[in-house]
Amino acid sequence: MVLEENRGAVRLITLNHPNEHNPFSRSLENCVKEALARANDDDAVRAVVVYGGIGRSFSAGGDFNEVKQLSHSRDIEAWIDRVIDLYEAVLNVNKPTLAAIDGYAIGMGFQFALMFDQRLMSKTANFVMPELKHGIGCSVGAAILGFTHGFSTMQEIIYECQSLDATRCIDYRLVNQIVDSEVLLDIAIKRAESMANYPVAAYRNTKKTVNQPFISLLEETREASKWVHKAAFQARDAQHHFKEVLGEKY
Repeated sequence: MVLEENRGAVRLITLNHPNEHNPFSRSLENCVKEALARANDDDAVRAVVVYGGIGRSFSAGGDFNEVKQLSHSRDIEAWIDRVIDLYEAVLNVNKPTLAAIDGYAIGMGFQFALMFDQRLMSKTANFVMPELKHGIGCSVGAAILGFTHGFSTMQEIIYECQSLDATRCIDYRLVNQIVDSEVLLDIAIKRAESMANYPVAAYRNTKKTVNQPFISLLEETREASKWVHKAAFQARDAQHHFKEVLGEKY
């Protein structure tokens, strides 16, 4: 589900779900967490880049083929735990982390991208947080955006549910740089190489201090979000959306 290679001191982790839009299935989540842990434990790795692959999306969010099966309270609670654990796995990497974003970053994919120290996107990529218009709770996304980009920006993004092109993403400061798709990965690697040269102790300990409030926030929203999502799924609006998307596969 992921490909791993070293570019000098940079570990490149490429999401490799069979679907070109890299939906987050349980298997992909586990592979990403394991790959991040390996990179973090390898002293030869000084920075990490996560990429969706050439001509592929960064991530279109949760895998509907799995999410559609959430019906019992315990299943929904376990899913929220999986989501929070994935995000914290990125925040706990004590080295520079960069997300190279092409195609779509939707829902979970959008939120996942916000866990990285730096984000680069292609000129044709789009971020979308569409949960509310599809009957899916957005409490995790709201907590994350409120922390990273402020209350008003969070409100606009989660309530409008609109696709954000590169111009709007840079206006909101969701990303650090916009580049052509053809050079996205190369520029991300170069930026990671530059950050990899920072003295380790200063970066590692500063990052731990910076990210701790973020991790604490995710822990706070973990339980609240279980309630939000259970209420949303019980209303069955989300299931209607999954059926529209999946058709006969539903």
